[in-house]
Amino acid sequence: MQVVAPDRVGAGARTPGLTHRVRPSASRPPRMSPLPRPPAPGVPQTLSQLAWWHGDLTQESCSMSLPAIIPAPQDITATEGALSLSSDSTISGEPAYADALRRILTPATGLPLRQAGGVDSADGTIVVSEDTSLEPEHYTLEVAGDQLTITAADLAAANWAAQTLRQLLDTEAYLPAGGGRTDWQVPGVKVVDGPRYSWRSLHFDPARYFKPVPEVLRFIDQMAMHKYNVLHFHLTEDQGWRFESKKYPKLNEISSWRRETKNHLWEEGDGTPEGGYYTQDQLRGIVAYAAARGINVMPEIEFPGHVSAALAAYPEYAVPGFPTPEPAPRWGIMDDVLNMTDESMQFVYDIWTEVLDIFPFTHVHIGGDEAPRTQWLESEHSKKLAAERGLPGPDHLQAWFTAQLRDFLEARGRTVVAWDEVIDEGPAPGVVIHAWRARTDAAKRALEAGQQIIQAPTTYTYFDYYPSRSDDERYFIGGDLPLEKAYSFDPGADAANEEQAALILGTSAQLWAEYSPTFRITEYLAWPRACAHAEVAWSAPEKKDWADFEARLTRHIARLEANGINVRPLAGPHPWQQGGTGLWRRPDSHRKETEAALD
Repeated sequence: MQVVAPDRVGAGARTPGLTHRVRPSASRPPRMSPLPRPPAPGVPQTLSQLAWWHGDLTQESCSMSLPAIIPAPQDITATEGALSLSSDSTISGEPAYADALRRILTPATGLPLRQAGGVDSADGTIVVSEDTSLEPEHYTLEVAGDQLTITAADLAAANWAAQTLRQLLDTEAYLPAGGGRTDWQVPGVKVVDGPRYSWRSLHFDPARYFKPVPEVLRFIDQMAMHKYNVLHFHLTEDQGWRFESKKYPKLNEISSWRRETKNHLWEEGDGTPEGGYYTQDQLRGIVAYAAARGINVMPEIEFPGHVSAALAAYPEYAVPGFPTPEPAPRWGIMDDVLNMTDESMQFVYDIWTEVLDIFPFTHVHIGGDEAPRTQWLESEHSKKLAAERGLPGPDHLQAWFTAQLRDFLEARGRTVVAWDEVIDEGPAPGVVIHAWRARTDAAKRALEAGQQIIQAPTTYTYFDYYPSRSDDERYFIGGDLPLEKAYSFDPGADAANEEQAALILGTSAQLWAEYSPTFRITEYLAWPRACAHAEVAWSAPEKKDWADFEARLTRHIARLEANGINVRPLAGPHPWQQGGTGLWRRPDSHRKETEAALD
């Protein structure tokens, strides 16, 4: 998958000499135990020492091991020697790729890494070149003598090579400006690497609780650290509309905020307005920022359900005969749906015309989940509309809508992604199915119909679920998804044969935000489970090894902590990450209901 550049820019330990090899899976689409706590304060003297202590490994033993890289590369081999990096170190070769390395490594190390020569120069301490014979996103990295050489298939691959190189450095490389260090050692290593799947996405939901631009950019940086290549940007919901529309300004004025928020088990709402939206210029800047880091941004605009906020501003597009909605102050599935008139369709087309001008990625998400049929089935107007459109009944209006919007977007060069409800009335040709309902056979039905899918089952990829059953956890939506279960996921398991395996683009993990009012809570839910998911998406399944991953992860968590990420410790949440005894405590009834459903 190639990163689409915007037209406009806005704002386990191994023995040395042995190879840790991860071979690509045969199903890969073409091209396309409690851990020990750290020692008492004062034992480790530096962050890099702390990284070793986190793994309960001595520095001496770790120095004799391969580096802890997440996600695990296809092939990593220890070699003799090491490379020193200092203020005199330079980069030579392909300028765009050198810029990508510098963008990641200069803030990480505090070193300027100046350019040495042009495209064909090999005079730098680091030499980066393009190799179009490699598959997309593939790269090699090798320390040999007094040079480090990188070959990359494309700009995304250069970014991934830089992220691997950063992990080869000490933990201080995750501090601002390298924590003031002026010299670094890159261990002797050869890496040959590339992804299992071309689609590796994280879903980000600012529609429930608005997250300002700096937090979005920080999330993109965290994704890039783990070689994710698609940000699924969930911009609209019943509770809020986050996309600035210049043609429909009331979406900004009315739909972008709600009067209060009421969680399911709260007796009353909090009485506090919540909202915000991204301007079009801000969104262009987000797209450009992500593209420079190897990440595409896929916008999601929800229709025909999850539209309460939109219809509050423009009730003329609601099914007549029902109360005018407001931006929903509570969670759940609202009955409000789009009225399927020509005027409503023009409203949708106009919105998407604005969206397409900002987001250049080839894929766009049209939502399609949880659209109740209640209003359509009760409305004589909707029954008449269905008959006029030659449909068996109003319960088929969503299938009609999906086909109309697919045709509109395909004519403009885009591929449609939609949640798996869109195939409940039958196949949706040309639509990539975002398969999320784990208790249905939607993924298998889509594959049998020859449709491409993105694997996102709730049981393995919904990171708004509880990370553990501990009473220390704060109040989340429910469910149970511990780290080891997330790591056990195989996105290719639903494929009956090689032809179906080729239809699986990859996998996404979801961070729904009903119970994530702050970005720090989003981080807590994401990390380290998204580390596991990143490896599921990148590395070959036959090389999966939980004990090896766990050992690497203990060292990787020290990097995330150094970077200021509110990561959940493997041994359980810090006191400040817990629910305590207040409104955000984990309800006892909720815990018991969750356990009963799971057991």
